[in-house]
Amino acid sequence: MALIPNFSTNQTLGNPSAITITDTSTGSDGTITQRRVYLRQANGSFLVPTGTSTDYIEWDYADSSIDIDALIVDVALDVIVQWLNISNTVLYDKTSLVGFTLYNETFDYQLTQLLAANPLLVNDNNFFEHKSDLRTFIDSGNQAIELADDILAAQLCYTAATDLRLSSQYLFNANS
Repeated sequence: MALIPNFSTNQTLGNPSAITITDTSTGSDGTITQRRVYLRQANGSFLVPTGTSTDYIEWDYADSSIDIDALIVDVALDVIVQWLNISNTVLYDKTSLVGFTLYNETFDYQLTQLLAANPLLVNDNNFFEHKSDLRTFIDSGNQAIELADDILAAQLCYTAATDLRLSSQYLFNANS
């Protein structure tokens, strides 16, 4: 049976900079000798780990998964996996638009913990309004991907959420 290319992606709690990609393909093709991963951003550029000189990341065909440590903020990415033969000819490829949101999701949960420890924060310094904005931006980015396959709208939303997170010292009064 020929290869039916497929893969899954995830992030691990506590390590938001890394993406794990797992090959979930079915079938086989004895001519495949290697894989490549491209992480294409909304602006068309490619995201790679520091020190990588190509637009892609080599993925050893003997390994069923790969960890790629390249994120510094939440991002929408076209994840492109290619299966190649020994001559570097692409035999199969699959692209999936994915939102990697663990930086902002983790921060949102920290705000939830803060609120649980001090319920009066909901009334202080627009805490709830800003937290609601953060949640809305994350969810809207995810909807842009799930409903419309829209990488640009997703990235705009994730960037707005990141801006809130990075400005948190001015928006969330943790000392109340």
